[in-house]
Amino acid sequence: MNIIQCNVLTTEQKQHMEALYALCCIQEPLKQELFLGNDMNVEPEKPCFFLGYEEVELVSFLTAFFPTKEEVEFTGFTHPEQRRRGYMTSLIDTAIPHFSHSTYTQALCIREKGSQSGEEYLSKRYPTIARSEFLLELKSNVWNSSTDVGTLTLVTMQTKDAAVKILSEIFEQEEEISHQHLHFLLSRPDGQVYLYWVGGVLIGTLNVHYLCNEVAMIHAVGIHKDYRRRGYGYQMMISLLNTLTQRTALVRLEVESNNAPAFALYQKLGFYTLNRTDYHAMFF
Repeated sequence: MNIIQCNVLTTEQKQHMEALYALCCIQEPLKQELFLGNDMNVEPEKPCFFLGYEEVELVSFLTAFFPTKEEVEFTGFTHPEQRRRGYMTSLIDTAIPHFSHSTYTQALCIREKGSQSGEEYLSKRYPTIARSEFLLELKSNVWNSSTDVGTLTLVTMQTKDAAVKILSEIFEQEEEISHQHLHFLLSRPDGQVYLYWVGGVLIGTLNVHYLCNEVAMIHAVGIHKDYRRRGYGYQMMISLLNTLTQRTALVRLEVESNNAPAFALYQKLGFYTLNRTDYHAMFF
């Protein structure tokens, strides 16, 4: 197998990966969105795509996502007819050295609940599950608009600096990283970044990615630590859902299994569990 390592994909490589993933989705009920960009990676120059070819056929690929310098998340797929031949192991063995000798302290391999082939592979090679993440969904036709507190506004050129500052404070990351992430989010034609204000004070943020005309995905929901446990997260979500449910049929978001308060908040808003993703630990 010929392995190609890169940080940016050609159009042809993207087409090969999308086609292989489509085959995997036929075999197994996968709902995960295939993300083929490096814009959110904290070190964009580092290889994050590992493609395995047999002659001209893509038989397996691995992607790496590392928005911080502490943790890297791997997602991989192998052609259904080419499994149990060591392809994924070779890709992982190629990728790991790029991260094991730097600031990264842990690597995780992502597996959707519906992936039996992934469970078979990871239960043998990386059996420890570090955490799980739930994909939640709300049907817009069951949402009852409520009176909200505070105001949601889209990030503009005038509020961009304030957005970088609040992102850094909420998610405890360097402003340079927040600026990089914000630049990527604002460059996406299918996405929006919101700021949440109460009494003229900026206290929260979240962003929305439209998967299609019918489905909106909410990401990076956060309230400043000085304003937590006061119900503002709930109020911010009400403000957003009053708008989103008028535009799309479905609203989705992800929440980690160890974040019980957030999970309870989303259930209170009417979200139900659609899928689960497990993060298998690959300790360095």
